[in-house]
Amino acid sequence: MLSAARQLSLNLPETPPRYDRASFVRADCNAAAWRAGEAWLASAEPALVVCGPSGAGKTHFAYALLEGLDPTTLTADALAAAPYGDGVAIIDNMPAADPHAFLDALETGAGKGRRFVLAGEGHPSLWAMGLKDLRTRLEAAPRAVLADPDEALIRAVIAKGFRDRQVAVSPAVIEYAVPRLPRTFAAARMFVALADRAALEEKRKITTPFIQKLLDNLSEGDPAA
Repeated sequence: MLSAARQLSLNLPETPPRYDRASFVRADCNAAAWRAGEAWLASAEPALVVCGPSGAGKTHFAYALLEGLDPTTLTADALAAAPYGDGVAIIDNMPAADPHAFLDALETGAGKGRRFVLAGEGHPSLWAMGLKDLRTRLEAAPRAVLADPDEALIRAVIAKGFRDRQVAVSPAVIEYAVPRLPRTFAAARMFVALADRAALEEKRKITTPFIQKLLDNLSEGDPAA
């Protein structure tokens, strides 16, 4: 269904993602990561490592975990280049280009009581870029590992998306759509938005035959879908 994902992207205007706790759907595949995050919040550890593949929801996880703490958001390179203020910071897009400068900033911040959520792809040891001291620091930090979303989580995201739009759909609609969509949060959310828009335009209810036709059109690359 790669063509479906491409068509969904082309047909819908981009909207800023919601990274609040209410829109973060918990499921079996992210339960252990959430427990690790809550344990870190209750600890005195300065850094939490959040890792996982692209599209696993690492940024959303970090924002949801830190909701109410007003976190600062920085790239790894920005933290390495200059210190930031008080409180907690989400350091997205690990690693930094300069591991020495990054380690200095991390150590300085930790010494002043600042806390960091470090998010990135791949194994955290690789973020050290060969710097032994940084690797030791990253491997010693508490870790929340996010996996690719499974079908149960995509199903829950779609169901919540329709509920948030106050659109009633039968479970059969969701069961039909889930295995036919790319298993990503972006595809799930775009599917909900596109189905809602198409139903409004055609003044029809969202039924399984309606979704079947919609997805068939998408897979064929129909620009009118």
